[in-house]
Amino acid sequence: MKTKVYLLVLLLLLLVAGLQSQTLTQVNLGVIGGLNFANFLGDDIEVLDDGGYDIEGRTLGHIGIIGNAAIAQNLALQGEITFSMNGSKWEANFFDEEDEEDEATLTHSINMLQLPVSAIYTLNLPELAIKPYLGAGLSASIPVSSGFSVEIGGVEKDFDYNEENFAELSSFVLGYQLNLGMEYERYFCEIRYERSFTPVFDDKDIDDIFYHNLKLLVGFRFDSNF
Repeated sequence: MKTKVYLLVLLLLLLVAGLQSQTLTQVNLGVIGGLNFANFLGDDIEVLDDGGYDIEGRTLGHIGIIGNAAIAQNLALQGEITFSMNGSKWEANFFDEEDEEDEATLTHSINMLQLPVSAIYTLNLPELAIKPYLGAGLSASIPVSSGFSVEIGGVEKDFDYNEENFAELSSFVLGYQLNLGMEYERYFCEIRYERSFTPVFDDKDIDDIFYHNLKLLVGFRFDSNF
């Protein structure tokens, strides 16, 4: 599985490099940021849900640098280098040794360096100052600062991801995104749906957990081309 992922990422990088050397005419840089409504999904999450866990999303952040380059009329290649905060919150009730009911909360925080690349198509509506666009693409994510906390009976402890505590994180995660946005002059806003198709955890017992994000983003493009 890992070999296939490495090959797919390599092919994606080669595709981007080929477009850059042959078809890109200008690159517009900018900044992007906003909210990430993050959660997990997958068969292992459904098992937890059926077992009495309440699986909740987390409202986190996303910030980075964005580049946009035209490759054809109304069609552009959009790439980013971003810091994206991901995670989920799991809550469950249990009975302690004294047969008293208590609540446990497991909060996941998986912060990633993310490299998404999307093909963006801008709708040609000359009568409007606003330019709607839509797109789709792939992304590679590398965990850079992650951990989880466990709160039981009002007492909270922090842990690192490893085989002893919970599970090892995947060294990187490959996913896809769908983009829907609008641009006005150098400003833009975007709704982005993201989902990984390689697992978040590198563990045979929980190998069916994927990130599942909805992002509300705004950005600004600098008045310069490269």
